[in-house]
Amino acid sequence: MKNIFINIHGFGSSGANSKAAALGKNYPDHELISPDLPADPLESLEIIDDIVMKSKDLPVVMQGSSMGGLYSLIMHLRHGVPALLINPALNPAALVRSRLGDVYEFANGDSILIKQEHVDRFAMVEEELEKGIAEKGTIKGQVLALLGEQDELLDQNHMKSILKRAGAQIISYDNDHQFQGYEEISITDDVRNFLLKQRN
Repeated sequence: MKNIFINIHGFGSSGANSKAAALGKNYPDHELISPDLPADPLESLEIIDDIVMKSKDLPVVMQGSSMGGLYSLIMHLRHGVPALLINPALNPAALVRSRLGDVYEFANGDSILIKQEHVDRFAMVEEELEKGIAEKGTIKGQVLALLGEQDELLDQNHMKSILKRAGAQIISYDNDHQFQGYEEISITDDVRNFLLKQRN
């Protein structure tokens, strides 16, 4: 059966990222949706939620990297869709707060000045994540997290603690935040089986 892969990029990246390219190359018989998302997390979640709802009766699998991993996990908590998380950034408010006053350049050429309002909006997303984990957690076997132990941006011990509380499966790699070589990793048995698993 053909799956619909919804690829969610990280903050400042684009729908044409390397993770989308890996799925497109390695799983050409499946549909790939990889939207460009705005900087605002609430707007991004609204866009993603709309895509998921339009495909709710179809075999959807989320794939999200960095901040996209956060959004993908929230979609799982909201709708029960399977989610493959690649170095998910699950403490977004702190990450954005560390860039307060910086001009952040985006892959599409846009740029924004990081302000407190951005921190506050990511804090709202983080609250939804924590509430979802506390009240529901993840569905067994439906969330797989791939973590690079050499990640220069995320505290992976902190990410692991959140993911374990959520009940997600975790696989660790000797890799960085960009998760180099994902094209090859995406066809390893663990990842392939997760992406192609037949779900009710």
